[in-house]
Amino acid sequence: LATSIPMKAVASGPALARALHRSYILRVSSDTDSFEFQVSEHLRLSGVYWGACALHLLGELQSLDAAQVVSFVRSCQRGCGGFGGNLGHDAHMLYTLSAVQVL
Repeated sequence: LATSIPMKAVASGPALARALHRSYILRVSSDTDSFEFQVSEHLRLSGVYWGACALHLLGELQSLDAAQVVSFVRSCQRGCGGFGGNLGHDAHMLYTLSAVQVL
């Protein structure tokens, strides 16, 4: 794929294909039938964090539905106050950190 994308050279290096990166991030977070989506169920909350960070760096954070993201993150909170990696998962410090960073 990288060889089929024309990259305009600039003084600091090749141009970043922002639109392609944005499309990829949004696609992998919504393609619920993919193998990758299924096997990464246990770390979905961290994936939300990573995706949001990547979109922020691309200047595309507004591409995410903030209300949907907040709703998902809050639904991962457990009775103890911590957050699990996905719905119904046990709370863990890693996912709690991701939740706090997203919120």
